[in-house]
Amino acid sequence: MIMDSSIKAAVKCSECGRYTSFHINLFEAKRPTSRRCSCGNIVFKVSATKGEVDIDIPCIACGETHRYKYKIKDLIDKSVNILACPVCGMEIAFLGKEYLVDDMVNRYMDDMLELLTHLGVIDKTKRWVIK
Repeated sequence: MIMDSSIKAAVKCSECGRYTSFHINLFEAKRPTSRRCSCGNIVFKVSATKGEVDIDIPCIACGETHRYKYKIKDLIDKSVNILACPVCGMEIAFLGKEYLVDDMVNRYMDDMLELLTHLGVIDKTKRWVIK
């Protein structure tokens, strides 16, 4: 049986707030790897040992770096994993099947746009920030 060990990750940058998306091959994570946002900030570190994966993510919500531990099999088998800040519960990353991760990010961004529009922070019909 051939197992696809690649998953997609989308992580909210703790510096600029943008989502950074990338693919991870979990079996190649034996070498510690990090990913950067386009602003230059490290958003994700991953390493694997003995069938387990350690993921470190700097948190936009509380400012701390959180470590998440998963079995490689669980990450591959589950459709999508939502990683939240253990302090406040804010969702800071999504891991899983590409189309589901993309869908989660799109829905999150749509919800945020709706909230900011409702609060009067932006005018989505004109696509500009209200000062």
